[in-house]
Amino acid sequence: MKPASTLALLASLLAVSSVQAKWSRVPIIKEKPVDIAVAGGHSSASLDSSSGFGQVDALLTDDITKAATVSAGKSFAVINLGKPVLISQSSFTNDGIEGRATLSASADKAGWAVLEEKVFSAADRTVEFKFAGMQAKFIKLEFALSKGGMLRNLAFFGAQTDKGYALKQSADGKSGKPMNLIGGLGGARVIYAAPRPANGMDTAVTYNKFSFPESDEKYRTIIYDFGQLRILNEFGSVHSPRPVRFEVFAFDSLPEKEDWRGRLAFDPTEFNQAAPVAVAEDTQGLGVLKAKPAKSVKTRYLALRWEPDFNPPDFSASGSSMGNVSGVTTSTTTTTQNADGTTTTVTTEVGDAFGAGAGDSDVTGDNAGQQSAQNQAQQSDNTRTTTTVTDSNGNTLSTTVEQGNTTTTTTPDGNGGTTSTSKTDNGDGSTTTTTTQTDANGNTTTTTTTTNADGTTTPGSPSGPNNPNNPNNQTPNSDPNLGTSPSPTGDGAPSASTTQTNPPVTSP
Repeated sequence: MKPASTLALLASLLAVSSVQAKWSRVPIIKEKPVDIAVAGGHSSASLDSSSGFGQVDALLTDDITKAATVSAGKSFAVINLGKPVLISQSSFTNDGIEGRATLSASADKAGWAVLEEKVFSAADRTVEFKFAGMQAKFIKLEFALSKGGMLRNLAFFGAQTDKGYALKQSADGKSGKPMNLIGGLGGARVIYAAPRPANGMDTAVTYNKFSFPESDEKYRTIIYDFGQLRILNEFGSVHSPRPVRFEVFAFDSLPEKEDWRGRLAFDPTEFNQAAPVAVAEDTQGLGVLKAKPAKSVKTRYLALRWEPDFNPPDFSASGSSMGNVSGVTTSTTTTTQNADGTTTTVTTEVGDAFGAGAGDSDVTGDNAGQQSAQNQAQQSDNTRTTTTVTDSNGNTLSTTVEQGNTTTTTTPDGNGGTTSTSKTDNGDGSTTTTTTQTDANGNTTTTTTTTNADGTTTPGSPSGPNNPNNPNNQTPNSDPNLGTSPSPTGDGAPSASTTQTNPPVTSP
């Protein structure tokens, strides 16, 4: 074989090897900034006034494919954010407009402070404004254009994040109104992006805007973890204006394995074994498309994949995933005076948005993979709801704490002690109930019982200083991750088993 041929073969093998290499998981960001000017959900933004715009309501939607038109010449739109909020950057996707854009802010519309001006051409796909943060209640976007056109995906970011919010979907996903569960409060986090974005992984995954570099890879791929099961009805893409095939994949459980460094990795050849749930093609290179699945998609893990019709020097893309949301929950405290003289106080503390609200989700898995994914989400959900009932003198009658799939109720026993009952719904369909009695001296007795999915029960042995079955007052294993050993039996008698559960959540 000639040396040149050998080198060509080696280069080809290296190229194939790089394409088929496993991808390393992206570290999950704790909080994700949210668009402060999306109408509904976390924001009370509304359109104050406008001139020169068509379909102007598209400026306030989180459907990134919807476009507002803007005429040549001068035009403006004023957005009322509802309250003063911090704003530090903004951007929009440009479809053919050319000229100058000015972004200004005001507290009362009496005086305006220019945040930044941009001069751009019709070839500039993304127009970005970055400036020192400013508190403002009103934002004004002004254009002086030599050429009109359309703009999409207008977004404003500041200090607001998705922490402290949880979205609720109905069991069938049909109730409520559509929201983008990728870019909004849906809890979605990017866990894989390939090839590595040229605009920086941190920036790309934080703002859901990916600028992929020139690459030998055939596809540009993003994989999301919603943190819990979601029901999705429509998918969208705003991308570089060139022909592209767009595919959407859903995984009941993500086939990940640890690589040689002990990090989770994904093998892209898994796509060869999976069928897309939705497909669309932008044959004219318009830079926007929607993909409608044959039926609603229920999944925790979602992959968006773009296949340009040639290898471009760069390729930008943002995806959307629309699903109906029946309610938005945030941290609140409500107090109700009851007819019997008691008072009920309910405090909801919404945890981190990634998976927040999974324990309260009506969406249930259709198969073992989905059920396992949802159970993991419920176990890790740190959203907590505390319900306290007090009598007319302010004495606590009961305290109930719901966190994930565990509910714990604590009541005084009238003798200076308390009784605490914790029920946990397990992923296998069983329920574990732990009852802890604490006397006035602080001594405790705990009994655990598991009710299996078929209705049979597995009683556990009581433990504690007052346990007659523990005459030597032996202390059970204190490591919460280790179960206690079953009591030895003789003469063929069955053993009494104790099911070890996580420590119950109790009120402060």
